[in-house]
Amino acid sequence: MVRPPVATEMLLTLYTFSCACTIALDALSNGVKITDQRVPGAVLNGTEYVVLDCVYKVKPDETEGLVVTWYFNNSPSPTYQWIPGQPPRTIGPLRSRINLGYAAPTDDALAKYRALYIIRPTIELSGDYKCVVSTYTDEDFMIKKMTVYAPGQHMHMKRTKTENQEMVNISCTVSRVFPMPNMQLYKLNTNGTENRNSTLPIDILDYQNDGAYDVTVSSLFSESELPSRTIFFCKLIIPNTPYSITKRFVYNPGNTESLSAGKDTF
Repeated sequence: MVRPPVATEMLLTLYTFSCACTIALDALSNGVKITDQRVPGAVLNGTEYVVLDCVYKVKPDETEGLVVTWYFNNSPSPTYQWIPGQPPRTIGPLRSRINLGYAAPTDDALAKYRALYIIRPTIELSGDYKCVVSTYTDEDFMIKKMTVYAPGQHMHMKRTKTENQEMVNISCTVSRVFPMPNMQLYKLNTNGTENRNSTLPIDILDYQNDGAYDVTVSSLFSESELPSRTIFFCKLIIPNTPYSITKRFVYNPGNTESLSAGKDTF
């Protein structure tokens, strides 16, 4: 039998030792494993309820000291905590908003109260939700963001003339919207094409006490561009949500400041 060179033999020994260590470490790790964190990316403000779930596995021989904890927006203090055998408890901004009696859809007694059932989520509950599952020997966590969005209560458009009376400023305002939206303002040309601009910068921004915004965008048009009845469109898009709305307004030359809203909204 031909022995391998000494260097090769040493490499084989080190490789075998490394594999053995890896297997040993794998056996020691993953006593706790979060397999899924179910957090909706976008929720409409005032929805009846929303459930945030944290699905995990724990090795049968490593369940001692099991604790499920939820944190909100990087707070060092837990928002929700459950220790099997004890009732769940909650503190902080979600204290009066969580249904502590909600049980997750599972037969596993060690996962019964793992989920957050938030009653009528509102915009101040937008943010990062971190689920931490720990035992005496291991820990795992996941973080996901949820945006509670408010589509706004009223959209209106108005016009004002510049001092030299040669230009017309058309503005569109949306009240009580969250988070900060993107907006477009454009007109329908006489040939039926749209003179669409890119997203406009916010001209006026007012903060409301509950965190919502009143926002206004505007665009200048020469008086000669608006000789007769003109159709304008105002479009609002809330980023990272499925919500967008476009409203049609009718401009008629004259002294009226407000533009009449069309019946169609899309």
